[in-house]
Amino acid sequence: MIPLQEIDIQITNWAGGFGTPVEHLIRLALAAICGGLVGLEREIRGRQAGFRTNLLVCVGSAMVMVISISLATVHWPNQNTDGVQISTDPGRIAYGVMTGIGFLGAGTIIHNKGSIRGLTTAAALWCVAALGLGAGLGLYVTTMMGTLIVVSALWLLNYVERCVPQIKYRSIVIRVNWTPNCVRSTIDHLQAHGIKVIDAAIDRRDCPPDKADLTMHIGFKREKRYRELERRLIEANALELMSTRETVQ
Repeated sequence: MIPLQEIDIQITNWAGGFGTPVEHLIRLALAAICGGLVGLEREIRGRQAGFRTNLLVCVGSAMVMVISISLATVHWPNQNTDGVQISTDPGRIAYGVMTGIGFLGAGTIIHNKGSIRGLTTAAALWCVAALGLGAGLGLYVTTMMGTLIVVSALWLLNYVERCVPQIKYRSIVIRVNWTPNCVRSTIDHLQAHGIKVIDAAIDRRDCPPDKADLTMHIGFKREKRYRELERRLIEANALELMSTRETVQ
């Protein structure tokens, strides 16, 4: 088995043998492939930042790194210091890319009534930018391995998460017949179905005189168990499910 270091050296020598412009194109092509693979996974799952977004972020990052390296190899004469050469730090531009990508990632995060979505997509964009910088720097094997890890984390670990028991939270509004102990009896009814009631509040302002609305924050581990409860509430006469939405703890 050939060590990864030797593979990396062989690929670097192969790409470098084509000369500067072609080698840069190879790096950009690698960035396009790596970013496209991550973006394809996001596109399949219908996320905000999909195939084109991830591909462009990765290629753009690679392009910035290629330009940054090219700038660092140029000796810039300083007119005010009698020919003293000015050197540039390619890491400064890379730092700017990773900082700027945070604003793009923030645009994919959605906060809606206590529910936060898009964190994984934002993290994927940040990783894609890093992959682009690696491709632009000519770290061929490292970039390909990084892409494999990112795609595996997004795709394969999604199935692992489904096997790990997680507590999910929802906020539901139930209309019940008004009695002095209606809150306690409703809580007992939900807990009998394996649903944990975290808190509950009662409101009678917009209800008929004999009714009351209970707003309850609940938690459960099995989605099937909650759906069964939801079906029972819809079919029940004494309990009426008015609304339900997913929340975070």
